Amino acid sequence: MKALVFTAPKKLEWQDWPDPQLQPGEALIRVSAVGICGSDVHGWLGNSRGRVPPLILGHEMAGVVEDVGAGRSHLRRGDRVAVYPLTGCGQCRYCADGRDRLCRRRQIMGLHTSGGLAEYLKAPAEILFPLPEAADSTAGALVEPLANALHFVEYAKTDPGPVAILGAGAIGLLMLQVAKQMESADGRVFPKIAVVEINPHRAGLARALGANVVVNPLQPTALAELESFFGEDGCTTVLDAAGFTASRQFATRLVATGGLVGLAGMGEPETTFDCVELIRREIRVAGIYGYGRDEFQRSIDWIARGRIDCNDWITEAPLREGQKFFEELVQPDTRYTKVVLRP
Repeated sequence: MKALVFTAPKKLEWQDWPDPQLQPGEALIRVSAVGICGSDVHGWLGNSRGRVPPLILGHEMAGVVEDVGAGRSHLRRGDRVAVYPLTGCGQCRYCADGRDRLCRRRQIMGLHTSGGLAEYLKAPAEILFPLPEAADSTAGALVEPLANALHFVEYAKTDPGPVAILGAGAIGLLMLQVAKQMESADGRVFPKIAVVEINPHRAGLARALGANVVVNPLQPTALAELESFFGEDGCTTVLDAAGFTASRQFATRLVATGGLVGLAGMGEPETTFDCVELIRREIRVAGIYGYGRDEFQRSIDWIARGRIDCNDWITEAPLREGQKFFEELVQPDTRYTKVVLRP
């Protein structure tokens, strides 16, 4: 098969790659669409601890079942599926309670094993979720990032009130749309939603998708503007979808006393905080990671019901042109937000 192989930092090569060989319980998938995640871009830059070349990147995938290995399966040839790209050990306490994303022996496609930037992939049948007719293959490639957004916002739901989202890339825009629709018995969980974004194109998308206010953090008045917008009670929760030192430190300055800073972005591995300020203001800083299978299925349902608007921020392109789009996505002024590649 043909694959776009990560061979060195900043280098993807269109190569012949061995065809997947099925084991019992696995299925062969002809990839229809695969999204480029920010973590793929970090890996391509050489900044990922786990993505070691040569490797086929990609974990946001949809495709068609071509073959099913030995054993009973709910799948049939021709089924359209989204790929839940993670498998746990199945034995630890995290796997037992549905948190396989936290399993110490988890395996993630495109990180520990071959991913979706290829014509074909193989996967355990149990991690393949049927796609309804209402979800085309491009939408199928959005199931994984939307599952992330659902998990991140659900985590923040425990602290209802005004929220700020740092970063208006694909995950940030999805979190914005989820947060706008999150309801409780008392009404909207997040009555005010601010988005903080440097890139003017992405900032415009956040406005169009309903953010109450959008601020460029590089402006000297950014923090004052947000404090004025949130008012006396301040910003209850800040969700950082960027993951850089600047965004994390901005988050701890912006969040209200007693509030929650949810760290979801992984742009940089280490950040220094003013811990005295965190202590005195009882700020909670929490890592938020991945999603569960229930959230993955919810993501499919949301997409099938048309609850996500992605028409203006998805770009489709041939898989073999992937190198060009990785190069584009690292530009500070890029006009691309989510790129979906097609083999």
